[in-house]
Amino acid sequence: MMATETSKNTQIKWIEKHLRSYKTYKVGLQTLKKQLDYIMPNMTASYDLSEGSSGTFNIKSTTEDYAIDRIESKKALMIHEDISRYKMLIDSIDDALKDLDEVEREFVEYRYIKRCTIPQTSIELGFSEDVIFRTRKHVMDKLMISLRGLIQF
Repeated sequence: MMATETSKNTQIKWIEKHLRSYKTYKVGLQTLKKQLDYIMPNMTASYDLSEGSSGTFNIKSTTEDYAIDRIESKKALMIHEDISRYKMLIDSIDDALKDLDEVEREFVEYRYIKRCTIPQTSIELGFSEDVIFRTRKHVMDKLMISLRGLIQF
């Protein structure tokens, strides 16, 4: 097997991993948002500019001391970064799937999102297993281009 073929197989495995994890990414995103809400309850930030000053940044909250103590642990920043990463993953997959035709999207839905086997996917879509394998090849060729940045994520 040539190096490029091995590289292609590795890329396909990463794409399939991300597709299988799609629903988990969505659940993880909601969980992270809840954690951030817990760490930063009722926080609002404002920027005040008064004459002759360069401005000050104020945090106003009924639970200001409680939230600031918790933010100092850098947990909120780490959660915010994870939220951004999950959003990027979900949005990238959503955008890539929009580029597929209907049968290809259905293939991804059954094979990866619903985690059906090839025979189950074949039955659900009403195609032979040979057609399903060819569909997989076409889908992976497209997704290797549109999800290229996610491969090493």
